[in-house]
Amino acid sequence: MHKLLQRQLKKCFVAGLPPGEEFSRFISTVDEAYDHADDARTSIERSLELMSNELLERNEQLQADLLEIKRLGLELRQAEKLRAVGQLAAGVAHEVNTPIQFVSDSLSFLKDAARDLGFLVVLGRELCRNVEHGENAKPALTDLKRLLEEVDAEYLEREIPLAIERSLDGIARVSQIVVALKDFGRPDQRERALSDLNRGLENTLIVAQSQIRNIADVQLDLGDLPAVPCYAGDINQVFLNLLINAAHAIEERFQDGSGRGLIRIRSWLDDSSVCIEIADNGRGISEANRPRIFEPFFTTKPVGKGSGQGLAVARSIVTDKHGGSISFASDLGNGTSFRIELPLEAPPPPPSSRARSMSPREAQR
Repeated sequence: MHKLLQRQLKKCFVAGLPPGEEFSRFISTVDEAYDHADDARTSIERSLELMSNELLERNEQLQADLLEIKRLGLELRQAEKLRAVGQLAAGVAHEVNTPIQFVSDSLSFLKDAARDLGFLVVLGRELCRNVEHGENAKPALTDLKRLLEEVDAEYLEREIPLAIERSLDGIARVSQIVVALKDFGRPDQRERALSDLNRGLENTLIVAQSQIRNIADVQLDLGDLPAVPCYAGDINQVFLNLLINAAHAIEERFQDGSGRGLIRIRSWLDDSSVCIEIADNGRGISEANRPRIFEPFFTTKPVGKGSGQGLAVARSIVTDKHGGSISFASDLGNGTSFRIELPLEAPPPPPSSRARSMSPREAQR
C-alpha cells in the first residue's frame, strides 16, 4: 500500500480499518490512484527537466548567435567604410595628382628659367669685371643683350612669380586634401569626444569632391554649432554615405545631360540637439521603396554599384550609437533631403554586465 495512504488511513481509523470486501476494493482503487499519480508526477518532472535543459541550451545558443550578429554587424560596418573609401581612392588620387602636376610643371619651368638666369648672371659678371678694369665691355654687353632676347627676359620676369605662386597653391591644395583624409580616416574611438561637425562636413566634402564635382554644385550653409560629443569618424562616415547617395541620385536623373545637380548642406542648432541636412535635386525615392530605405542590403542600384549597406549603417551609427535620429523627405523626380539630429549631451551608457539579469542556469546555481 502507498505510504501516504497508510498514514492517512491510520489518522482516520485509529481503531483499525473497517471490515468488508467493498471497503477493501475501495482502498485498493485509491492505492492504484496514488501510484498512478506518483508515476504521472515523475513523468511530468522528467519532462520539465528535459524541457528546462533544452531551453537552457537554446538560450545559450541564442546568446552565442546574438554575439555573432553583433560581431558580423561590426564587420559589415567596417567593410562598408572600407568599400566607400576604396571607391573614393581613385578620385582622391586624381585630386592629389592635379595640383601635383601643377607643381611639377611649374618646377620644370623654374628649372629651365634658373639655367637661363645663370647664363645671364655669368655674362653680367663678365660685363661688370670689364667695366671695373677699364677693358672693352662692348662684346660682353652685346652678348648680354643677345642672351636677353634669346631667353625672353620679359617673359621670365612675368612668369617666374606666377610659377612660384602656382607651386605654392598646389602644395596648399595637397596639404588640404591630406588633412581632410587624416580627419576623415581617423581610427575608431572608444569614447565619445567633443567634435566640430562643421569641420567634419567640410573635410568629408573634400574627400568626396571627385564624386561630386563633375555632376553637381554644392551650397554650404553652416550655422554656429557647439562642439558635439560623438564618435567623429563614424559621423563622417554617415556624411560620406549621404553625399555619395546624393551624387548617385543626381547622376541618374541628369544622365542625359539635360541639367546639373545641386547638393545643399545645412547645419543649425535646435534646442538640445544639432541638426544636419543634406539635400539633393536627384531623381527622388518612390513611394514603394521609402519604407525599406534603411533596410540592410536593400538597394535600387545596379548590381556591383551598391551594397545596400550605406543607409543601414548610417541609421545604426546615428540612432544606436549616438542616440540621435535620421529621417528623410523625398519628392519623386525632384530630389531627396536627409536630416540628422544629434543630442548635445551624450546618452547614458548601457547598464554594466554586473547589472544584467541572470540566465535560468545561473539562477539554478
